[in-house]
Amino acid sequence: MQIAVIPAVLIFVLWVYPGLASENIYNWTDENGIKRFSDQPPPLNVKHYNTIRIPPDRSSGQQPGVDNRPGYENMVEKVKSETLQREQESMKEEASKAAEEKRNAESGVKARIEAERQRLNEKIDAINKRPLSRTYDQSFKQARINEIQKQLDRLDNSPEEYFQSQ
Repeated sequence: MQIAVIPAVLIFVLWVYPGLASENIYNWTDENGIKRFSDQPPPLNVKHYNTIRIPPDRSSGQQPGVDNRPGYENMVEKVKSETLQREQESMKEEASKAAEEKRNAESGVKARIEAERQRLNEKIDAINKRPLSRTYDQSFKQARINEIQKQLDRLDNSPEEYFQSQ
């Protein structure tokens, strides 16, 4: 009787063994935000992770997990699409930030130009309000206004050159 039981147990174990040989693939996000994949369980400090059980392919006689991983293939495709989506979102964010920085820079330049234009116009107003005297006649007054007007023209035509010369 024992002789018949041992082969039966041995046959049963060999028949069940391929089920024991199935693979698990674990995926989790580490503390740096990087998706990790492994055939080993994640470190103990990881609280949330996914497990994909890949059963052996009994129909073709292949070794478990060799070229027949539908769960794994789906997971890889999902991660690829998530990565592509994150990259596209990142590129959009960078473009948006660059556009905002450009707008801010342009508005800063415009504000600087407007402040300088106002300062020069105030100088012209101050000259016009100054009374004439023997040492400050109309021709001298007009020459000063013309100088300031040339500065205003330079400011309007090429602000970069104007501010570099200041």
